[in-house]
Amino acid sequence: MVCHVTRIEFSKDVVEGCRSILIDKDRNPKWEPSRLELIRDDDVDRYFSKVDDEDWEDLKLPPRSNLPRYAIAKL
Repeated sequence: MVCHVTRIEFSKDVVEGCRSILIDKDRNPKWEPSRLELIRDDDVDRYFSKVDDEDWEDLKLPPRSNLPRYAIAKL
């Protein structure tokens, strides 16, 4: 999800939120869509999908052997 947000592929709401807080300091973002009920299910699904770009690599984390047994079972 963070990959899609930082790539600004589907929405500019993060940029708009930063503008309203950090730049203009008006705390009045202009969200698109303007109301939560206008967000479609397929828009949410796109945020949780894998990035479709051949130049994009998934983050590969090294294995962590110092985790408790119950945490490893959940990975």
